[in-house]
Amino acid sequence: MGSKSRERRQQAIKLALVILLTSTMCLTGALLAINASPRLSIRLLGLEHMGPLRDALPPEQAPLNLDGKPLDHVELQIPPCLATPLTLTAADVGLETTTVLIGDASLLGTTTYLLSVGEASLNKLVWERVFPEGRETNRYRNGQIDLRPGGLILYADVNLGLRRQRMGLLMRQEEGGLSLSPGGVILKGEVYAMPASRSLVRLLLPSGRQVQRALYALTVVGPLPGEARVEAVRFHDDRLEVMAQATYPAPAPPDTGWQPLEEGLELREIDVASGTARSGERLLIVRLDPRQLQIRVQYDPTNPKTISAWGERLDALLVVNGSYFAPEGERGYETIGMLISDGQRWGTPLRDYAGMLAVTSAGEVSVRWLRQRPYQPGEPLAQAMQSFPVLVTPGGVLGFPADADDGAPARRTAVAQDAEGNMLLMVAPRGALSLHELAVFLTESDLRIDAALNLDGGGSTGLWLRADTAQIRVDSFTSVPSVITVERR
Repeated sequence: MGSKSRERRQQAIKLALVILLTSTMCLTGALLAINASPRLSIRLLGLEHMGPLRDALPPEQAPLNLDGKPLDHVELQIPPCLATPLTLTAADVGLETTTVLIGDASLLGTTTYLLSVGEASLNKLVWERVFPEGRETNRYRNGQIDLRPGGLILYADVNLGLRRQRMGLLMRQEEGGLSLSPGGVILKGEVYAMPASRSLVRLLLPSGRQVQRALYALTVVGPLPGEARVEAVRFHDDRLEVMAQATYPAPAPPDTGWQPLEEGLELREIDVASGTARSGERLLIVRLDPRQLQIRVQYDPTNPKTISAWGERLDALLVVNGSYFAPEGERGYETIGMLISDGQRWGTPLRDYAGMLAVTSAGEVSVRWLRQRPYQPGEPLAQAMQSFPVLVTPGGVLGFPADADDGAPARRTAVAQDAEGNMLLMVAPRGALSLHELAVFLTESDLRIDAALNLDGGGSTGLWLRADTAQIRVDSFTSVPSVITVERR
């Protein structure tokens, strides 16, 4: 039994050697054939001819543009290829005749970069600093990136066994995305379709995965704020363009300037210093053109609501609280001062120390000082609201001096008119300003206030805004029976 077993093992070994020798001879023959005949090599590699390279390339894309400032350097992070950020200077990108590194941080909370890198500089950057180990291997030599419109070609001298063949992998940018997908094999300027996944050429050629991973992982980490990720890529014959953008939490500026919200409506936020509060006040101001928008007074004495509840109920752009009110037993609340809503009048007119927001039946809007322009019974007012004190008298004169104020800070609401006739509705929600401090600010600011009237403050202060591009909720602490609304015409 032992002798027969040894014979069987010897026969199995001989058979294995024959199979191995046959396979080696076949592989050697295939390699010899591949190296000896280009046509045979194409057939054995499983390549199907698609046409000339020029027909496989998409048309040239429009270049990326950014209105920013030239930078002398940026820092690139490409994990896991680079352990530390790579500093890229303008001299590294190889396009001396154009601006190649641009940064824009003019919009608070957003940073945008545009990098434009020439082909020669891109190859130097990739093969010497990003993938230094990938250009020369046992399988590949002389790696090169050839930029083309809408993509690139990864060229290398590929080891086919007895000699090397210059071959390329065409990678085209996918529509609507940043990634690159293999688009064919390049041999002597001709494109061949990528064969099945288990073919020999799939084993011989690089997959391009490293390039895709580097493109996805690329982050610009300096010198502007935030870490910018790739948003757009353009491939051209002579350069690669990359646009990256970062958004980051940023402290609100002391003055936002006027931000347009929609036609006839603007928003501005301003820090106002206070002598009684260390943090100061953050004044929210909405400026509107009364020729494009409609101002109304709403009054519901038996069913007062918070400002947010008023806002949800009404189809309005803006809601702010109105003037003072007092409980009136079972009848709900009574407005202090005269109020007119859609032509219907309530309350008793105030004396000349007070002021009035008035809207005529013809749509003319004004903020009046009753001492200078008192209310006349019977005048055609569609909307009106009286209140006090007058913070700025007509002509931009300080209307509430320090000796008239007890100095107590509180939440504030005010309505004003500027020199151009625009209306301004504003709230000071932090409760850091006295009436005199608010009057001084309005008089000395660049708002060009002609007249300003204080409305109810404290727990009544509230502002509700729902525009096309912004929503603001500064809710009142208490329910109020009257509000001023701004509506689209």
